[in-house]
Amino acid sequence: MRPILALSASIVSLSLTSMVTAQSRNSIRSGPSPAPAFWVHDDGTVEVNNADGRTRFRSIEEYLGSDLFESVGGRCGLPPQDERIVGPIDDLDFGGVAGGGSASDCSCNQTNPTGVYDAQGGITYQIPVVFHVIRNSAGTQGNISEACIQNQVLTLNEDFNAISGSPGAPGTNCQIEFVLASEDPNGNATNGITYSDNTTWFNDGGGYYNSLAWDTSRYMNVYTNTASGNLGYVPALGCSNIDGQAQDRIVILYSAVGNCATSAPFDGGRTLTHEVGHYFGLEHTFSGGCSSAGNCNNNGDLICDTLPQQSPTSNCSSSSSCGQSHENQRNYMDYSVDSCMNQFTYEQHLRMRCNLEHYRTQLPCTDCTGAGIPENDECEGAIALVEGPNEGTTFQATYSGVISEPSCSSTSGVAVRNDVWYSYTAPGNGLLTLSTCGASFNSRLNIWDGGSCPSSGGPLLACSDNDCGDDAITSSFVFGGQELIVQVGSPGNESGNFVLEVLFEEIVDPPVNDQCADAVVVTEGATEFTTVDASGSGFGMPLSCSSSNGPEVYADVWFSWTAPCTGFATIATCNSGFDSRIAVYNGPACPGSSASPIACADNVCGDDASFTFLALEGQELLIRVGSPIEGDEGQGVLLVGCEPIGGDPCPEDLNDDGTVNGADLGLMLAAWGTDGADINDDGDTNGADLGLLLSAWGQDC
Repeated sequence: MRPILALSASIVSLSLTSMVTAQSRNSIRSGPSPAPAFWVHDDGTVEVNNADGRTRFRSIEEYLGSDLFESVGGRCGLPPQDERIVGPIDDLDFGGVAGGGSASDCSCNQTNPTGVYDAQGGITYQIPVVFHVIRNSAGTQGNISEACIQNQVLTLNEDFNAISGSPGAPGTNCQIEFVLASEDPNGNATNGITYSDNTTWFNDGGGYYNSLAWDTSRYMNVYTNTASGNLGYVPALGCSNIDGQAQDRIVILYSAVGNCATSAPFDGGRTLTHEVGHYFGLEHTFSGGCSSAGNCNNNGDLICDTLPQQSPTSNCSSSSSCGQSHENQRNYMDYSVDSCMNQFTYEQHLRMRCNLEHYRTQLPCTDCTGAGIPENDECEGAIALVEGPNEGTTFQATYSGVISEPSCSSTSGVAVRNDVWYSYTAPGNGLLTLSTCGASFNSRLNIWDGGSCPSSGGPLLACSDNDCGDDAITSSFVFGGQELIVQVGSPGNESGNFVLEVLFEEIVDPPVNDQCADAVVVTEGATEFTTVDASGSGFGMPLSCSSSNGPEVYADVWFSWTAPCTGFATIATCNSGFDSRIAVYNGPACPGSSASPIACADNVCGDDASFTFLALEGQELLIRVGSPIEGDEGQGVLLVGCEPIGGDPCPEDLNDDGTVNGADLGLMLAAWGTDGADINDDGDTNGADLGLLLSAWGQDC
């Protein structure tokens, strides 16, 4: 049974170093008062009460910029080691990659920097996080958006995983990832954020954690409120066996969270990075001062690769103390400004992983989503995308090794790590937009052309990185039926949840003769046409026009033709790129739904149409070409001819053997470009004549 720790009057607290050296001239002093030591009122004004009396500030920012802020604790008020409450060693589980390690390797009194805790080659620990956003009762102070919290989690992951291209890149990759909890202690779905409105709780009073805490052995509980006038704090180091108790928590000043932080120059989200360091058992780099120079794993900050320093660093300049220069101002556990902090050391990373493996044994998980390896971890298991939102995760996804192009990002290389795969078939011609905006991690998106799994250097249609914050959005023109492979991952080693939004906007460019009123005038011979993006006329054909597929006509186009002779007119669409059918109506007025065609045909030459009917010279006709199948569109050639009565009854039978066959085709090809096989009497043997011959193929003359 672990002992319940009583809170020390002095708590591990992190507060902003004053950027000024004199008391703010805008503050207002009055006499002594028994009011609370620190209070933020509903109007945002700040009241501080101490032995010197009451001081008021117009805003939290004004307070943070005063010397009073520094005087009530400086940037951090971690108690001296001999004043801290430390519970007995409780090594319940070796856990993790430690194997033969023990809790004494990272007790509150020593560090054993053994390589068994080295993250390289070990597993990546995922830490489920819940943010408890506490506002005042009126809801006017302390609100933090979900986007801001997601950005804070992103900052943690950059810092603890040395993500390439991020401010934390120079540090040590601890392989500790932070994930907003997706399931609460009762098994209900959640976004990992709670909101409470209580003025006392907002001012860090009233034991709020007893009411709000989620199982602290399984969740890292982060509270945002006034932090008692500090920038942030934890009640005890991670080595104190405090996990499982409601008071085990991290408290952060509401104005120092994520990219909405207003506490410059501490507005980069590193306050929480610092506090999580304490939460995982790290001391300040300056702990013990110069006395830590000897036996460095057993005194001071218990770390040997952070050099001794006499006092905290307040800027980005290297310092010289304890007889040597140091660069601890770059360390997250010093006091430099957020823009300067960028690293944990190797031994610090060992100590934190040891802490997780022996003091917070139930906290880390290797699959915080409970879903295991995603089913679309490999390209061969790609999930078909649908229009709209497609929820996904890269937790536990592996790295396929299929990389992007250098042009896809100017900052973070070509890797697409922890990637998952999707497939998509364009429903038509149009603009396809894909996005992962708002993902819980730094996401990257590749779109590969083709229906088969790609390899590096393959046909990359589009890519995106950092086009909506650190996430991806891209648009590409696609054509109907085009098959795509979509890859979602991270340029670093991050994982998380995302929503892949799919938006398809069809580009409708109907043919000029989409409507009967706009019928294209044709003459004898061949006329190329398209039905792509054509609309329907709203009425079908008689059932007698087709023995299959019903009477409907979809995506039809119109032609106007005046018969040049009295005789046998032939109209055909053989060899079209879609299933075509034809109807001919008397003109010039466009037919209505009750009009009957003069002639019609379907499935005469394959799934296309051809017919011959009696026409009168000068007769105005309207020719309708469409498809019996909805969505079946394409290109074709309309062939029109007229053979006068009394003329050659079978002009296509060039050798007069009584049948239109290959012999006639040979004669036509031999006469190509001359008038030797000019069936339609236009003076030239060309494609129009070939079309007429093919439409009469096999005919007995």
